[in-house]
Amino acid sequence: MKRVALGRGLGALIPPGDAEEKKEISDIAVKHIKSNRNQPRKHFAEDKIIELAESIKHKGFIQPIVVRRNGDNYELIVGERRFRASQYLNLERIPAVIYDEVSNRDVMEMALIENIQRENLNPIEEAGAYQVLLQDYDISQEELAAQVGKDRSSIANSLRLLTLPERIKHMVIDRRLTAGAARVILAVPGEKEKLDLADKIIKEKLSVRELEKLVYGESRKRSARRAVMKSSHLLSIEDRLKSMMQTKVSILPRKKGGRIIIEYYNNDSLTRILEQLKFTEAL
Repeated sequence: MKRVALGRGLGALIPPGDAEEKKEISDIAVKHIKSNRNQPRKHFAEDKIIELAESIKHKGFIQPIVVRRNGDNYELIVGERRFRASQYLNLERIPAVIYDEVSNRDVMEMALIENIQRENLNPIEEAGAYQVLLQDYDISQEELAAQVGKDRSSIANSLRLLTLPERIKHMVIDRRLTAGAARVILAVPGEKEKLDLADKIIKEKLSVRELEKLVYGESRKRSARRAVMKSSHLLSIEDRLKSMMQTKVSILPRKKGGRIIIEYYNNDSLTRILEQLKFTEAL
């Protein structure tokens, strides 16, 4: 199958090409539609579904959903909220664009693109979708960045949110913490310290700027230095080195030059690191 164009909204999913390429919109039975098991969005506010249902009730569907055939049924690709609203209204049929053959990777990509363009994903859902595409569908960070219209450092920063403690991730999902605040929390060592800081942010309603001052210090010079240390580019390099070395790696830039610190915990881990560096001299 020809790969589906991504990143341009519904027009990309229903390309305006010749008659053979163009997909027609059909009314299909709601009861024969199954939700996409890889739907990036995991949290749906019931009040928003009801609000959408009321809009559909009075104005109809502005856009069709997008599905792929699955035997005698259909699997949803794009339009989970519209599908749920149609169930709420007990509608029998819903307008849909039907694909006969779409790969699992294309399904995931289309669902991700549609949600990002509509700003429907919370930061943790977005990061989780990126992780699935990177790990399960053999797509590089560079290719993913191009597909979603973001730079690579944005993808790397998003993925780092998945390393937060679970309770903090739920704070981000519930919109009690912003993604910006969560990224600053990542700079704090220790899980307990991270959790205590997250509680403090919510209790005292700290802005990201106030939080940065708290974490990085009041001094402009110090803040600038720490900002360089925690830049997305360096953090991305750190993450790649950690993965390669399988140990903690820190990049500490200075005004001129800097240091790379590679930690080891015993002779075996040191030997493994030296082998990674192709250093063959015996200990």
